[in-house]
Amino acid sequence: MNYEFQDFNGADSIFGEIAADEWSDLEAILTALPFFLQPSDQAQRIGIPIFDPKATNAYLTVAAASFGWKAIPVPDELTMFGKDWDGGRASVLAEWQFSNYPFLWNNVIRSEAVFKSRVVLKGLQPVNALVIVTKSGALPASNSTLYYEQACAQLTAVTNYDTFAIPIRVVGLTIPKSDRISATWTEYPSRYARQGGIAVNRTFLVTRMRANQYGVQGVRFALEDPN
Repeated sequence: MNYEFQDFNGADSIFGEIAADEWSDLEAILTALPFFLQPSDQAQRIGIPIFDPKATNAYLTVAAASFGWKAIPVPDELTMFGKDWDGGRASVLAEWQFSNYPFLWNNVIRSEAVFKSRVVLKGLQPVNALVIVTKSGALPASNSTLYYEQACAQLTAVTNYDTFAIPIRVVGLTIPKSDRISATWTEYPSRYARQGGIAVNRTFLVTRMRANQYGVQGVRFALEDPN
């Protein structure tokens, strides 16, 4: 899958030096990541192909584990911010952030807390950086979920005030510019089901839409052969 990234608080230096191996892992995983779509179940959008966060999240977790990454428990004093980080290796934390946009700050705040305190998390060295993987705003998705351009705009706003110190690399998943694309299409048995869906490889026609508030041109997908 294609991706882009933006760095904050000196993340470029961190991933160019002491965390170069960890970024190399993630580059390999992201490059090999298939494109996953699912039918929307939201009102007035029923059946429309949208980004599939569940299959994407599952793939990233399994693929990262093959490189030695693992879920990192949140310290007891920070459990009001969640159970764990999706991945961690050496001195880097990683989050696959495809849920509602306010959770960006949940992940940043708890990561900032361990970075500044130098608390050593189980199985890690002292934290030096955070990677947040999300999706481009070009991709149709469930309402109110975080997208790359939005995350970058928000982080730019707060880092201009020196609100956070932890180096952060935000990654945005996107697709090549083409009039058709292959994707894994999964129909889940219910809205909140994470498993049990029937996954098939399908080809989708791509239609370019108007640019959004961040200047990103959206796309729309339609099954090439709906039968």
